[in-house]
Amino acid sequence: MMNFAAQWHRNRLAGSLLLIISLTISLPGHALQGRELGPVVSTDTLWRLAVQARPDDAVSMPQVVYALWRYNTAAFVDGDINKLRTGTVLQVPSRADMLTTEVAAARAWYYQAIRGQRMSALAPAAPANQQAAANKPAPASAIPTPVPQPQASSEPAVAPTAPAAVAIKADTSQPAVTTTAVQPEHAPARFSLRQQHQLSAALRYFDQTGAVGQAREHTLLSLLSDWSWQNDDGSQHFQLTPFLRWHQRDSASNLLDLRQAYWRYAASNWEFKAGNDIVFWGVSESQRLVDVINQVDMVGGVDMEARLGQPMLSFKGWNSAGTLELYLLPYFRERLFADPAGRLTTPWPVEHDIAMYESSEQRNNLDFALRWSQRFSALELGLSYFAGNSREPLLIPQQAAQQLQPYYFQMQQFGVDAQYVAGDWLWKLESIYRRSGPQEFVATTVGYEYTRVGVFNRSWDLGWLAEYQYDSRGLQAPVTGQNDIFVGWRLALNDVAGSELLFGVLQDLDRSDSRSARLEASMRLTNSLRLRLNGWLFQSDDVSDVLYNLRRDDYIELSLDYYF
Repeated sequence: MMNFAAQWHRNRLAGSLLLIISLTISLPGHALQGRELGPVVSTDTLWRLAVQARPDDAVSMPQVVYALWRYNTAAFVDGDINKLRTGTVLQVPSRADMLTTEVAAARAWYYQAIRGQRMSALAPAAPANQQAAANKPAPASAIPTPVPQPQASSEPAVAPTAPAAVAIKADTSQPAVTTTAVQPEHAPARFSLRQQHQLSAALRYFDQTGAVGQAREHTLLSLLSDWSWQNDDGSQHFQLTPFLRWHQRDSASNLLDLRQAYWRYAASNWEFKAGNDIVFWGVSESQRLVDVINQVDMVGGVDMEARLGQPMLSFKGWNSAGTLELYLLPYFRERLFADPAGRLTTPWPVEHDIAMYESSEQRNNLDFALRWSQRFSALELGLSYFAGNSREPLLIPQQAAQQLQPYYFQMQQFGVDAQYVAGDWLWKLESIYRRSGPQEFVATTVGYEYTRVGVFNRSWDLGWLAEYQYDSRGLQAPVTGQNDIFVGWRLALNDVAGSELLFGVLQDLDRSDSRSARLEASMRLTNSLRLRLNGWLFQSDDVSDVLYNLRRDDYIELSLDYYF
């Protein structure tokens, strides 16, 4: 009888332990709240770590990513979320801390940050919105646990956006520590190296042969390498980012470019940079009016997002009055066009060897730019000025040779960009006034993005985008967007693969038969492989319309990116 009782108690105890374990495993969310995550290994990506840290579906993934960055800025080389240090241990903020940032603000911050821009901390959500977010149901494992509060960031705010689902490789040179040891007063500075490479293969398939019989299938190969050196206290940073591209059908599209090759020195509230860099300005989705520092690489995409590295000397300072950026640009980069064989370009080749300039200094003209920006609670405002060679050439037909001669006027541009967060709504504005040669005009893009978290009873986020484009030149404007409306949708699955899809349509309100549509989708297959799908559709029957030259260039592009 005694043996039976003892056995019964042992079985009951074992059953209780199994019940506790099963309940722990089946609880929604993660048990990482208020604890540590790591040490980070070389196969980790920031998105995957954020998936582990996410407490429940009521917290959006951009909120988790931003909170991890906010609490662990020292874990990122130069504060860049694309450059995570191996060996660091991340502090996981509480659920309540993640929800202190508005979903729309966190999402805008995230899409800016994945471009590699140095970002500043966001203002917390309004108290009423914080309370509403905190009242959302949370699993028991997501109950907030106090963690040390981070120090206020003094970094400047920088604007612009890009595709998500980037495989973010970790830095493999850092020791497994979370604090920086105090160095002797006269100890030599130590520089740590972080490197990452991206090899991409893209197959571009056109719906039909080109206007002059161009091929339907095009293969593009590219290699982007990234080397970063930073000393222990982060005051000095060396960056080298060469880019190499090969185009199967068009040798004019081949490119070797130093996108970044600079030295940066940073103090507590200012920094100086010398060398090649890419600077993004702007907030809108459908076009970038104020983004004028870097030249456009037209072969990189008809969305004109790809840019060439620009030689510069820059100074950036920030305090309570805002952030001031000054740029001296001593050398000009001409716009890169594909030849007709590469498609998605002009009907005749652009002959760069006979390019002309209004400035007698031509490429050596000293361009100048400045920008002031400030955050006023939920409003981010930027004012900019540029003077120098126009980034958009006038293409003059040379009938005898059947080629186009680029002419670059001098240009002055005043710009304003702003975005305002109101709950789940993000309102955007970009506007410019430009004088360039005989032209003087105003252009504006204004719109919004509304994000709904947890659609279809899933952890998915769905964003609605709408923007209006205006150009005072009307139908004489040599670009799209003179009187157009853009409508789009962005779906983020918030899965480990970082799957996202963006679809948008741009309709010309002056020409009912003129429109374009775009599709962007991406997902990670592994930590080292990312699959991307891009597509464009062009429709126009008006020979004076910019889209008319692309009427036979509808295409789908499948790309595979390998990170190593």
